[in-house]
Amino acid sequence: MKKYSEFKLKITPFDAAVLLTEIEELKDLLVFQDYKLTEGQDKQISILIFEKFYFRTTSFASLTVVFDNFEGETVMKCISAGNGDGLFNFGLGSGKNFIKSIRSPLEDYIVEVVHED
Repeated sequence: MKKYSEFKLKITPFDAAVLLTEIEELKDLLVFQDYKLTEGQDKQISILIFEKFYFRTTSFASLTVVFDNFEGETVMKCISAGNGDGLFNFGLGSGKNFIKSIRSPLEDYIVEVVHED
């Protein structure tokens, strides 16, 4: 079952991504990362993709995290997917838990919760 959360942060996209990639537990789950900035270097985007196996659902879950400041403020978008099991795709909270593992280290930088499943 997919989950989506969006937050506004008081930290740059690059700083937020670096903060997450320096955490040992998350570093082991990271399968992809990319960083881009505009010519003027004032607009940034960071994309991180994590993957984790959940025993309670006996399935892998992925979490895509996108940080950007294209509209001025830094926005963090978290999309979990593939964390359900069976015909009815029950995730047993694994998607929400995965997003929480990303949100927690950045809690002090969150200025607004835009959307949270």
